[in-house]
Amino acid sequence: MRILPRLPTVRDFLEPYLEWYKAEHPTTHGKAKSEVRLFMARFGHRPIDTLRPMEMESYKTDRLTKDKVSPETVGKEVRRLQAAFRSGVKWKELDFNPLEETRAPRGVRSVAVRFYDRTAMRKLYRANPARAPLCLFMAHTGLRRGELVGLGKDSVAGRRLRVESEPDEEGQGRTKSGKWREVPLNRYARWALRRLPDPLVAVHRDTLSDWFTSDAKRAGIGGSLHRLRHTFCAHMVIAGVPLRRVQILAGHADYATTEKFYAHLTPEGDDGAVAKLKY
Repeated sequence: MRILPRLPTVRDFLEPYLEWYKAEHPTTHGKAKSEVRLFMARFGHRPIDTLRPMEMESYKTDRLTKDKVSPETVGKEVRRLQAAFRSGVKWKELDFNPLEETRAPRGVRSVAVRFYDRTAMRKLYRANPARAPLCLFMAHTGLRRGELVGLGKDSVAGRRLRVESEPDEEGQGRTKSGKWREVPLNRYARWALRRLPDPLVAVHRDTLSDWFTSDAKRAGIGGSLHRLRHTFCAHMVIAGVPLRRVQILAGHADYATTEKFYAHLTPEGDDGAVAKLKY
């Protein structure tokens, strides 16, 4: 029988935790909030010390079977909650982590990165000529949508674009890594820039995604806005640009991300590797 005061409820712990997380990790706060939302809706009223391991397993199973959510997504949710409660134990706010023994599922889905070829890009430009400069600019700079929205032409000096991570009104940093970077503007990007307003995009990032989805559907090429970023990176690798340089230009926080998505596209490729075998 517990004689100590009850631990805080799930909601009373996770809400302050998310505020702390927002201050520490502004660029991924929205993702963290989304990953704990349903757990908080289901267990928010419960004192944390009343959560039983079997309930945690049942929650995970329900997400996988009833909600039909992918193992990759459920795994991210479980790991996010584990990290949150682990922080509570570290801060001595909690006696234990209710999900410590819950195994986070890992999916088996692994697909090659998808990007547009020259033909697909031309179809996209023709589908909506008014937005063609915007798509061309993104495909030749690799900017994420959050980096582009609200970006002004005063960020351009000479033939280089500086992307700085100033927090917005929601505390979100412009760059995902929280670090600034410079991207050289080739002749295509400069051509597009002259035809874009200032700021380059003045709508919400979701509106930007909706625009692209509509144009890509009209062009018959499918895909999401982020595929323009993959196109930027993939074509540089195919052209022989070293992966380390691609990492810097794309603003990937670590080399492993660049390698995971694009290493197979290097000019020598797998054929060149196995061709070296002589036995």
